[in-house]
Amino acid sequence: MTNAVVKAYAKINLYLNVLGKRPDSYHEVEMIMQSISLYDRITLKPAERISVSTNNPLVADDQRNLAFQAALLVQRNYPFWPGVEIVIDKKIPVAAGLAGGSTDAAGVILGLNKLFSLNMSKNEMLELGAQLGSDVPFCILGNTALAKGRGELVEEVPPCPKFWVVLVKPPFGVKTSVVYKNLNLGGKKKENGGITKYIKALENKDRGYLLKNMFNLLEQSTFKLYPEVEKIKRDLNKLGAEYTLMSGSGPTVFAVFNDYQEAFSFKEKIRNFYTHVYLAYTVNKELIEERVKFYE
Repeated sequence: MTNAVVKAYAKINLYLNVLGKRPDSYHEVEMIMQSISLYDRITLKPAERISVSTNNPLVADDQRNLAFQAALLVQRNYPFWPGVEIVIDKKIPVAAGLAGGSTDAAGVILGLNKLFSLNMSKNEMLELGAQLGSDVPFCILGNTALAKGRGELVEEVPPCPKFWVVLVKPPFGVKTSVVYKNLNLGGKKKENGGITKYIKALENKDRGYLLKNMFNLLEQSTFKLYPEVEKIKRDLNKLGAEYTLMSGSGPTVFAVFNDYQEAFSFKEKIRNFYTHVYLAYTVNKELIEERVKFYE
């Protein structure tokens, strides 16, 4: 029997601006999102019913799991298969601002499409993803993308050059809804055209501009609610990282480097101060296109 294995990549935000609150209580955002090489390994095995299991006790192994919900949603729309056993080997930290749950859901959609030859188009998969969560469509698309709306409207932009990323995750999670609720939209915002210039820099592969102009408006809210997150960013800067940013609503903070050796040395230094430290790199389109593999 053929099984599928999917690499479900984490994401970081290189640029995140909030434009305002919407009537549906979500916020209007504009973001540049980037896949990184930290991934969960998802195995999909044909079965009589849908089930999910993981190696992380913090992750639900029932219908609360977004990966389970993704399989259910696919089955409702494409009911040509009885079930699937979903086994998730978690490497992405939970509640970290790295889209760990969303990328697992995206991986299930991508994997089921191939495993059962459902012939869903990219747009059909993106539409399903949007029903599950704001980050799921990006995780389906992968690579480098512009995200608008509440984050679910995604389109490809010129790919980010290869950077190395050192990520630090404190031993707690944050609630995205609380971060947005406490956001002061009268605070620091990027001028109009900020994201347009950022996309232009991607097109020109202007590494200096991309690093110097990383931006996340949610930092002001998360730092106020969780001063420990701001301390991590300060510590990374003090220890020699020039370019740092919080990912999503946090609490993970990352430092970006052009060079592997520099990033590796920095990771080793940081491990003296923090427990949950990860080294990754920005993922390109070739790796995104090879996410789903098969085995007997």
